[in-house]
Amino acid sequence: MNIGIMIDGVLTNLEQFQFDYGSKFYFEKNMSLKNPRGKNVQEIYRKHGNYLKDTRSMKSFWDVYGEFYLIECPPRVFASEILKKLREHGNTIYLFCTRFYHSSILSMEEVKKYTKLWLIQYGIYFDFLVFSDIINVELIQKYHIDLFLDHHPDTIFQLSFQIPVVCFHAKYNELVRGENIYRVFSWYDFYEKLEMILDTEKILIG
Repeated sequence: MNIGIMIDGVLTNLEQFQFDYGSKFYFEKNMSLKNPRGKNVQEIYRKHGNYLKDTRSMKSFWDVYGEFYLIECPPRVFASEILKKLREHGNTIYLFCTRFYHSSILSMEEVKKYTKLWLIQYGIYFDFLVFSDIINVELIQKYHIDLFLDHHPDTIFQLSFQIPVVCFHAKYNELVRGENIYRVFSWYDFYEKLEMILDTEKILIG
């Protein structure tokens, strides 16, 4: 089985990172956490209750914290352990990364370099690493993905019409429901539910 996994939001807890570091960053800019269900810092933090119409505040945050996030943000607990178990059962692991837009300071090559070093540092097993500016049906079909693990509501919903999708829980995706969508709250929660998912979807492991 080919398993596709998003790095940000699945291997990392992107939501918590934006809460932890964003709250300090935007507090110093006289902005506060107004929407804890926002997908990104642009949606989460607002000034005087006004919704931010552009992405400048998001760019400024990632210009400051982008490199730190790529190097220092730890993976979710037991992510590496479960990936090794999946590989031992004969699955092929595809990691997907869409990090290019975050920072206007880091180059694409720097993002790729830091990402690869981070995977090595934390012993994250994978067979293929795919960098792309978007995750869509055409991309998962290109790599013959049988099961996809994601966090982004729009992507989860779109892909679920084609393949089963595992949704790693976050406040911004808690309303995502539908056929072929399976919600999990941790890596061992995913591993425990995997047999049920495969049986329901009639997918052969390995």
